[in-house]
Amino acid sequence: MEQPDKKLLEDFRMGSNKAFEKVYQYYRVPVIRFSVSIIKDEQEAENIYHEVFMKLLKKRKNIDPGRNFNSYVFTAVKNEIFDYLKALNRNNCLKERFWERLKGHQEECPEQKEANLSRLEDVVKSLSPKRRQILEMNYFEKKSYNEIADILMISKNTVKNQLVKAKYIIRREME
Repeated sequence: MEQPDKKLLEDFRMGSNKAFEKVYQYYRVPVIRFSVSIIKDEQEAENIYHEVFMKLLKKRKNIDPGRNFNSYVFTAVKNEIFDYLKALNRNNCLKERFWERLKGHQEECPEQKEANLSRLEDVVKSLSPKRRQILEMNYFEKKSYNEIADILMISKNTVKNQLVKAKYIIRREME
């Protein structure tokens, strides 16, 4: 398949599904290969590829067929990878804090542990039904963001956002 030309990019810009499919398929392998070379995770590389193309689809009216579309795509991919790595780093910091707190709580008396568990249950119950469902699917059923998104027919970003908000509420109420 040859690189998208100005005519194909103009058709894509104007909303042609056929043009979108051609552009989408053309960049699939190079974008995923590029992403894997940086993040070393094929599944996340696939997610990044889809996220970038969903953003391109939303912003297709801004595409200038006269400019270097290849650079545009790979800059978008690079930015999405940076966002992913920042989120991953934030998540690792939260996990470390969680384990530090958990170690500190292991020395508590059984009554205090029971009171904390009861309070945690109350906080979880106070979450909105959808947020609580997403939290339970992730923590208790060990489902991935993608699995939850597919089951609930919502986007992966919605799952991420709901989990971040739920964790924030739990952390705030438990301190």
